[in-house]
Amino acid sequence: MTGQVDTSRLLGLDALRDALLATWRDVQGAVAQYGPNAVLAAGLTLLYALLFLGVSRLAYRLLARFHLVAYPIARRVLRTVLRLTFLLLVLLSITALFPGLEVWSGPIFRVYLLLLVLYVGWGAIRRFLHVQAAQWDLDASLSLLLRNVTRTVWILLGLYLVFGQFGVDLLPILGGLGVVGLAVGFAAQDILANLISGVTLLLDRPFRIGDWIRTEAHEGQVTRLTLRTTHLRTRDNEDVSIPNKEVAGAVVENLSVGGKLRLNVNIGLAYREHVGHARDLLLPVLSGFPGVLADPAPQVLVEELEESRVRLLLRFWVGAEGVQSYPVTRMKVLEAAKEALQAAGLEVPFPRMQVRLDGPPPERREDRADA
Repeated sequence: MTGQVDTSRLLGLDALRDALLATWRDVQGAVAQYGPNAVLAAGLTLLYALLFLGVSRLAYRLLARFHLVAYPIARRVLRTVLRLTFLLLVLLSITALFPGLEVWSGPIFRVYLLLLVLYVGWGAIRRFLHVQAAQWDLDASLSLLLRNVTRTVWILLGLYLVFGQFGVDLLPILGGLGVVGLAVGFAAQDILANLISGVTLLLDRPFRIGDWIRTEAHEGQVTRLTLRTTHLRTRDNEDVSIPNKEVAGAVVENLSVGGKLRLNVNIGLAYREHVGHARDLLLPVLSGFPGVLADPAPQVLVEELEESRVRLLLRFWVGAEGVQSYPVTRMKVLEAAKEALQAAGLEVPFPRMQVRLDGPPPERREDRADA
């Protein structure tokens, strides 16, 4: 009948139905062709997993019976080798069951051997770096830098060799990435600045791992130094991560590099009291205080004459082990000094203000008298 419109054809429903039916037929054909092999591959994978668990438990028990000193290392190496072997068996089974994948069996086996060589080689290199760092007396930060750089080079070499087994040459790809990396570098200037600052800190070594440092905004113990950030553990047990460029460009006070640390505590004394008497009271307090060193000897000095008091300076030293808790030591010394002065009857003054109120001016008095 003329004038009628096929709505299903106009909306594309017929084409969509035909496409779905064709896709369903393709899926059925793929399942019929590869389904049994996929089920067999899944069964073999499960069998290999059970075999892996059994062999690993048996091997761990045998290692434990020998009571080896390097048992954790041997256990880690054995676990890695078994996992690589399990993955190799699964991949070889898949390539053998599915047509067209047989050509990858050889490269996969060569990659397996290559990964084992790379893993064992990295263990030997890491041991060599550890021995050399101990021989040259390198601190933890430089050892970390050397190990990270060597590991990066080793990983890149491993990737190049692994891709080479499958006929993929990474050198042209790396050349193209170099151009892209130049463009990315301009967009990531802060990251590059932190990297350069991290290398500068590792080479210049203004502090080492374990040192207590003070910057403009933070104070704590250096726990880790990476190529991007410096990590501090504060006295409140907070982990502070500071970008390296801020640390490299700031004034850093190293509280640990000199060993012992000198502390200064101020306390006030009334003008009518004798400084010599106060000194005779405070020096025994400092000399017998826990954590205060006897050499150099503590001192009690007059630092300044203020408006309402004589400001005394208690100067003493603490050892390197006392750097971590020196704020608490300082507060306890201040408390003990105050108690010693007050127990002896010496006044510890506080700021005072005197307000004097005079009578009205003389002219106002005369006006009042005339009235």
